[in-house]
Amino acid sequence: MAERPSWIEIDLQALAHNHRQLQHLAGPRRRVIASIKANAYGHGALDIARVLEACGAFGLWTGHVPEALALRRAGIRAPIFLFGGYLPQDIPELLRHDLIPTICDAEGLAAAASSGQSAAPVIVKVDSGLGRLGVSLAEAGPLIRSIVRTDGVRLAGIYTHLPFHDRCGLEWAAACAAKFEGLLTELHHEGIAPEISQLWGSSGLIAGLADGTNAVCVGHLLYGLLPLEAGLGRPLDLRSVCTGIKSRLIHIGRHPPGADLAIAGRYRSAGASVVGVLPLGLGDGMTALRTGTAPVALVRGARAPIIGVSLEHMVLDLAAVPRAAIGDEVALVGHSREAMITLAECAATLARTPLELLMGFSGRLAVRIASPFGTRSPPTHSGAAETIGP
Repeated sequence: MAERPSWIEIDLQALAHNHRQLQHLAGPRRRVIASIKANAYGHGALDIARVLEACGAFGLWTGHVPEALALRRAGIRAPIFLFGGYLPQDIPELLRHDLIPTICDAEGLAAAASSGQSAAPVIVKVDSGLGRLGVSLAEAGPLIRSIVRTDGVRLAGIYTHLPFHDRCGLEWAAACAAKFEGLLTELHHEGIAPEISQLWGSSGLIAGLADGTNAVCVGHLLYGLLPLEAGLGRPLDLRSVCTGIKSRLIHIGRHPPGADLAIAGRYRSAGASVVGVLPLGLGDGMTALRTGTAPVALVRGARAPIIGVSLEHMVLDLAAVPRAAIGDEVALVGHSREAMITLAECAATLARTPLELLMGFSGRLAVRIASPFGTRSPPTHSGAAETIGP
């Protein structure tokens, strides 16, 4: 069956390269647990998980239960840790599928204890100041001690989450981290030392913050996305895993001078005489154009302004591409002949972050493998990414 000719391209060799860089940065003492939440940040969870498992990632983090179950069905055997995203009564079923759930309260502990396993592994999330998910610092000690005393449950780990992107946030995170590490020290003196303790994510790792734990959870950096403002983190040789967001021209319209191309004044150009249409609209995850932005796409190596976005289509001004033809490839991100638009550049011209841009397209556009991992692409699977040429 014919599909809409719009897609995302990913480079699995770039993912493997980034993982090596981050493992080196983490050092021999800290394990790297890879975050593949939200469809691996829009890159396709299963293909990403296969590469990370082959690269030796200690485990995988996700909060999406259907994605985690799909990984198990596809043969992924690496430990899969689950952020919250389910009710306590779901925990026994998660454990039966060899998934490690997060516990934040007595209800979750009771559910894990009822699973019927002899040593059901659980991991505790501590809210060290973010104010989102997790047991508070004041209540964390009692909950963890209860887990240790409960038959049929094993404390596999303790973690927290302190994301930040600027210097003010860094100072906040460092202060919160000291309290979390104080909790771990207190528990250690009582003989409670879980296999996994994790404090920092991508921000703390690249900022080089002190860390006495034995694991780090990396998400943004794995995919070549920078979580910190410029100049704050250490320089790293990372590569963008998303190398293209592309489509094809399905129509070219030629209009005489004075023709109404404004659609009630909503097009960005009233003077275009040749326009091109792509099957890439709001329903595909594209964002509406915002005042003050000037996004472009590449057609035959030339920059064509984006002048309109509707539910199912995007319209380009093709004045700079006189030889454009139906079927021509169009790149919002990626190479076109000698020209290139980076993911960061595209996101900036649309007034979005790179991650917001990827999340808009996630699960809506086909994923194609532009650069396979190793000598061949990962095994095919239902919904697998398609391997394409360079």
